[in-house]
Amino acid sequence: MIINGSSRSNGAFFSRHLMRADQNERVAVVDMRGLAYADDVPTAFREMKELAAGTQCKNYFYHANLNTRADEQLTPEQWAQAVDALEGALQLEGQPRFIVEHEKEGRTHRHVIWGRIDSDTNTAISDSHNYRTHEEVAASLEEAFGHEATVRALTRDKDTTPRPEPNMQDWESFRAAESKIDPKAMKAELTELWQHSDSGPAFAAALEERGYILARGDRRDFVVVDAAGDEHSLGRRLSGIKAAEVRARMADIDATALPSVEEGRELARQRQEEQPQDSSAPAAQTPPVEPVDAFAAIMGETKQDRPSNAISAAQAEPSAAPAPASAFDAVMAETHQEAAEDGARATEEERTGGGRFERFRAWCGTVREHVAGWGQQVQDYYGSWFRRGSEPAPEQPSEPSQGMEPQL
Repeated sequence: MIINGSSRSNGAFFSRHLMRADQNERVAVVDMRGLAYADDVPTAFREMKELAAGTQCKNYFYHANLNTRADEQLTPEQWAQAVDALEGALQLEGQPRFIVEHEKEGRTHRHVIWGRIDSDTNTAISDSHNYRTHEEVAASLEEAFGHEATVRALTRDKDTTPRPEPNMQDWESFRAAESKIDPKAMKAELTELWQHSDSGPAFAAALEERGYILARGDRRDFVVVDAAGDEHSLGRRLSGIKAAEVRARMADIDATALPSVEEGRELARQRQEEQPQDSSAPAAQTPPVEPVDAFAAIMGETKQDRPSNAISAAQAEPSAAPAPASAFDAVMAETHQEAAEDGARATEEERTGGGRFERFRAWCGTVREHVAGWGQQVQDYYGSWFRRGSEPAPEQPSEPSQGMEPQL
C-alpha cells in the first residue's frame, strides 16, 4: 500500500478533481462526518474553509490518498480500518472529514479529506513529519492485511536495501493528466539519454533532438522544459544519478547562456504553433454555402407548420367547390412578388436619397407638432396659476353673530 498526502488550501481545485467522472470509471462519496450543513464535496470544502476563517491557517484541510496494488483488494471494513489508522497517526481524530472513492481500470483507491482546525483551541493541527507517518501506517496495514511489503525510503533497512525511486507528487500527477506527458516515461527517456552521452553539451544536444529544452532554473541549476511547456528538475528526471554527478557533467555548460524557464516555455509554445499538420490526412472539404432567400425560407416553414388535422374548406362548406391544391402556393407567390417589388423600390429610394430625406422630414414634422402641443398644454396649465395671482381675491362671507342663525 502507498499513502501520500499533505496539507492543502485549494479546495476549488480538489472539488473538481475528486468528482471528475471523465477520468474515473466510478466516483462515489462513501463517508461524510462532522460537518454541520455540507451534503456534497464543494459545500464540504467551503464549510472547512469557514471554520478556518478566524485563524491564520492557510492550508485548512489535509488530503491523503490511499492506494493498493492492482491485485490487492480491500473490503469496506479494511478500508475503514486503514482510514482510521491513518487518522490516528496524523492526530486528526474526530475532525470533520469526507471520503471519496475512485475506481479506474479495475483498481480502487480512496481520497480522504480532513479539516485541520481544532474547534476547541481554534488552531491548526500540526502536519509535521507526515511523510514518515505515511510510511509507518502503510507498513503496519500491509502486515495486518497480509499484503506484500513495499520498499520505502525512510523505513527500509538502509544497509541491505537501496533507496527506492521517489513517487510522483500530487501536483505532478495533476499536471501529467492535463499535458498527457507521463513523468515516468520521461524519466526513463532522459536517463537513457544521460547514459549515452559523455559530456554536458552532448546531453544538451540529445535533449534538443528529442524536443526538450534545457533551461536555466530559478532555484535549481538546470531544468528541462517538455513539449507542453512544463518545467522539470533535471535531477528529479534522472534515475539513479546523484546531484554531484549531474553538477560534474554539466560543469562545461554556461548556465547564463541558457534560456530561462519563461523563455523555455515561450519557445515550446512557438514550436507547437510551427508544427506542420499531418498532410497525409485529406483536408475536410467545406461545402459551399448557397445563398438563402429569407422570405422563401419563412414561407416554407409556415407551410410545414400548418396542422395536418386542420378542417378543410370542403368540410366547412360542403356546397362550395374544393379549392385547387396550388391555391396556397399561388397566394404565397403573389405575396412574394409584391414584397420583392417593395424591396426594390425601397432600395432605389435609399440609393437616390429621396426616400430617406422624405422620411426624415416627416419625422421632424411629427416631432415639431408633438412639441408644440405639449408646450401649449404646459402654457395653459401653468398660465392659469399665474393669472390667479393678479386677480383680486373673492370676498369672504362674514361670520354670523352669536344668537343669529346664518341665512341660507
